[in-house]
Amino acid sequence: MNYLVYPLKVMNITQGYDGSLSHRQHNLGNPKDYPIDDNGASSKKDAYFYCPCDEMVIKKIYGVGTSAGNTLWLESTTKVTTPSFYDYVGIIIVHPNDADFKGLKVGQKFKRGEKIILEGDDGKATGYHFHMAVGRGKFLGTGWIKNSDGIWVIRTTEGAVKPQNAFFIDPDFTTVKNTGGIKFTYLQTKPEEFSVMYVTKSLNVRYGPGTNYQAINSLPAGTKVNVYATSDSWSRISEKEWVSHNFLTATKPRQVYETKVTTAEALNVRQTPNGLKVKEKSPLPNNTLVAVMATKGNWTKINTDRWVYSAYLA
Repeated sequence: MNYLVYPLKVMNITQGYDGSLSHRQHNLGNPKDYPIDDNGASSKKDAYFYCPCDEMVIKKIYGVGTSAGNTLWLESTTKVTTPSFYDYVGIIIVHPNDADFKGLKVGQKFKRGEKIILEGDDGKATGYHFHMAVGRGKFLGTGWIKNSDGIWVIRTTEGAVKPQNAFFIDPDFTTVKNTGGIKFTYLQTKPEEFSVMYVTKSLNVRYGPGTNYQAINSLPAGTKVNVYATSDSWSRISEKEWVSHNFLTATKPRQVYETKVTTAEALNVRQTPNGLKVKEKSPLPNNTLVAVMATKGNWTKINTDRWVYSAYLA
C-alpha cells in the first residue's frame, strides 16, 4: 500500500507546530499550516529527507542563490494513504543549503526511500534542521500564501494538515528520539493477532472509531471480517477501517461472504453490472475491504445495488 511515512531516519522534533519560537503564528492566522522542525540525525551528513511514499516530484524550488530561505516543494504523483485521509499530498521543506540543491530540478521524481536533500541552516535558521509543512491535495497557485498575520503558509487544494494526520511512523525505517509531544500512528511491521467475526446487518465502514470519521464503504450482513482491535464500541477490521462492534457476532451465519480488497487507485461503484455509477461512497480508495456476494461476468456484487469491476479486486 502507498503509505506516507515519516521522511527522516531519525525523528528529533525540536519545535512542534504550536512552538512559541516561531511556529505558533503559522496557525493563529488564516489560512493556517502546521510546521515542525526536525534536526534529524546527530550528524548533519546523515540527516537526509527521504521520499516518504511510492513517488514524489519536485514542483518548485525557491531561494537558492539569494538571501531568502531556501524552499523545496514536493508533491506525490499518486494518492497516498495517511492516518486520516487518502489523497495527494504536498510537502514544503525549508532551510537546505545552496550546495545541496546541486543536481535538483523542477520535475525531478524520486521513488520511496530515495535520498532527496540534506537538512541545512540556510535562511537564518537556528542550527541545522528541516522545517516541514504538509498539505492535503495538490499545490494550488504558487504553493504558498500569506495568511492574515502575514506569515507564508503552505497552499494546497484541500488545505494544510497536522503532521500526525499525514505521516505514519515506520519503525523499520525511522528511529524515534523526540516526537515534540506529537502522537503519531505506527505502521504494523509484524502480523497482528485477530478474531474472526461476522456482520449482522449492513453497516458503514469508517476510517476511525466513531461516526465523526468518514464512511468509505458498507459491508452486507454475513460478511466475514477479521477484528484486530476494539475501542469502546468500535472494531478495527484492517489497518485503517473500523465498524461498529454492536453489529458483529462470533456466531457463523448460514450465508457467509468472504472479502477482497480493491487494487485500483479509485474504484467506481455501480448500481448494476456495467451500469450507472453510484455517487454515495464512490469511488472506493485503494485497499478498501469489500464483500464478495456474487459475480456476473466481469463484475462483483459487494452489497445491495453495489457492483465493482472484478479485475480491480484481490
